[in-house]
Amino acid sequence: MSFPATATRGASSSWWWSNVQRTDDVAQNHRRHRKRHLYRNEARRRRRPPATRNVASSSSRGAEEGRSSDAEEDDAFSVCVLGCGPAGLTTALAIQKLVVPTKETRVVLFDKNPNAMDGNLGGGFNINGGAAVLEKLGVYDEVFSENANKLRGVLSRRCDKDRTRLFDVDVEEEVRSDFLLNAKELLVNKKSGEVMAGTVMRADLNKGLREVLNEETCEVELGCEIVSVNAESGEIELRRKDGTAETRRFDLIVGADGIDSLARKCVVKSNRSSSSSSSSKNNNNDYNNSNESDRSGRSGSTSSLEEPIYSGIKILFGVTGVDDKPEDLIRDVSEQTTAHQWFGDGAYSLVFTGGGENKKRHNLAFCSNEPLGSANSNPSWRANSLVTKEYAHNKMMKANMPADVLRICLRCERFFEIGVFFHEPLDTWSSPSGKVVLVGDAAHAMPPFLGQGANQAMQDAYVLAKCLSTFGPDIKDPNTRNEALQSYSNTRRPPTEAIMNASRFVGALETGKGPVSLFRDVAFFVAGTFGITGKIFLSGAMPRL
Repeated sequence: MSFPATATRGASSSWWWSNVQRTDDVAQNHRRHRKRHLYRNEARRRRRPPATRNVASSSSRGAEEGRSSDAEEDDAFSVCVLGCGPAGLTTALAIQKLVVPTKETRVVLFDKNPNAMDGNLGGGFNINGGAAVLEKLGVYDEVFSENANKLRGVLSRRCDKDRTRLFDVDVEEEVRSDFLLNAKELLVNKKSGEVMAGTVMRADLNKGLREVLNEETCEVELGCEIVSVNAESGEIELRRKDGTAETRRFDLIVGADGIDSLARKCVVKSNRSSSSSSSSKNNNNDYNNSNESDRSGRSGSTSSLEEPIYSGIKILFGVTGVDDKPEDLIRDVSEQTTAHQWFGDGAYSLVFTGGGENKKRHNLAFCSNEPLGSANSNPSWRANSLVTKEYAHNKMMKANMPADVLRICLRCERFFEIGVFFHEPLDTWSSPSGKVVLVGDAAHAMPPFLGQGANQAMQDAYVLAKCLSTFGPDIKDPNTRNEALQSYSNTRRPPTEAIMNASRFVGALETGKGPVSLFRDVAFFVAGTFGITGKIFLSGAMPRL
């Protein structure tokens, strides 16, 4: 039983909008006055989004500045976040809100996609536990309420002439009537009293998150490819589009760089080297792109823990334009708060609406059991020009999808065809040195069939910041920081592993062929009759913080 979600990817899969160019003089002046700004009265502090520098088009810094050490500049706690998606942006926000070391915390976010802030990048997904995180961080109204379409139900049917109903989930009723999981406390907004469940567009969510970051202590740099991460020194080497390189050092590197995560490879390698007591510093601690094998999840020379694995399922994803013309509605208003699923033999489709008032778009996900072919994980969420409307329509017709689905397909303005990948679980999400830690898909990329990828990533971000904040000013001490990272990993690994395994099973069941599809339909009908499907939805939606 799938619920609205994007296909598996990561925060490098991250995402949009116009970038403000910063000259070197402005950047130097900003650093010179940064401390003075921090100690201004809070009521006078300006709360503007961080300046975004597209380093692909900005002038390069000199070699001396390029080699400077952020971590040694002063007593500040410096954090580098790799990836500007929901995982990375929520991590930066949570650290700003919760972590208050000796003097100040500075965060720099990098993303290799120069168009990562583009307003039309990617599709939509379901937010519930992630909305609970936004409430705790004090930005629920401006980030979630402004950008979400309420999700009130899920309706699932067979692709037969009778449109046989398999199950339906009343989200509101499941939350408000719960007495086992404490949903009424954790998934009901304390201010408005509304159930925190909705569907958002990826670009809208990221824009909202970016706007609430405090520019005084946060910087966003786009168009930077991270070519190496050193787990011992905390150094990263980045390369710009013009070929210039720079090395920077941080107290902590947060890998929110998605399913093809370089930080993950660094963490796996550093833990493996530590356990084998290797004597080579480079082999122990440094990982760069030259170490990588095939990223498709197929055979390679590196450990299966480092590389994503193809699930055997592909998703053809379509997104419509904004549905703002009452005389020509793409999807009836009465259906926009319900996600519709249609199950066929070896495939199924999901239709849902995402976005806030006056910016609602409809999303179509067609999932099928088939070889990977030329598709990949598409971590940058770029529309695929080879996937035409005709191609998508014909593929869904062959799978006997109903007219409702085909009509939405013909109104889509962009398409993505992606392979669904996942990662095998890790024993720990941080390096032995306490310099590198993982969040989101970099830590636990999972199939999207329970709609929990972004939700779990945002919960990772909150718990990480909470664990770091526990130690206050001592967090700059490597031993103390390592203790905080282990506490974070121990808190978040069990629930994400359980959801990952459940998602893999549900995806295989939902796209099964022949006897498997018949068993699926009977199982879903029985589960729906006894209210089990609603409990499954609620179990995944519950925040584990």
